[in-house]
Amino acid sequence: MECEAAVGAPLSVLTPRALCSMALAMNHVAAIPEPQRLGPVEPDLLASAIFLFAEYLRRLEREAPESDDEADEAVEAPQIDTRAVLDLLAEELASDVKTTLNLYMRVTALYRLLASSPSLARIALDNEEFGGALRDDALIAAARLDVYVQRAGEEGSADFDPREFRAALDADL
Repeated sequence: MECEAAVGAPLSVLTPRALCSMALAMNHVAAIPEPQRLGPVEPDLLASAIFLFAEYLRRLEREAPESDDEADEAVEAPQIDTRAVLDLLAEELASDVKTTLNLYMRVTALYRLLASSPSLARIALDNEEFGGALRDDALIAAARLDVYVQRAGEEGSADFDPREFRAALDADL
């Protein structure tokens, strides 16, 4: 090959075109990374994880210092300790690492979804005014729908697609 003589070595795919006179056809397209998706879990297992997470949040609220200043309405939400929640789920549910991570990401994605969308929370929860329990169809949707995991450096998030979640609930109404 004439390009081989120009560079003195076999031509690799990534050799710049300037080194040889013949143009190389582009035969490799870099894949655009899609968000990873979490596999489904058993609804009963997810229900147990949701219960444990809710108990963890209640314990955080009880341990948080109370503010005497009523003007301080913007009380900061307690910080969730990921390791503590993962340890709690693994210990109480006797689950393996992969299942524990899947449950944690599903529970926190559901928590963020319902907190950010009051209309979706009204559909998904029974007796919302009492803290509400997740309706059966919402629990099944949370256990079966894809959770999209995206990473950006050290940070990452796992989220449900709100439209998919709403469509799953509307289909069961």
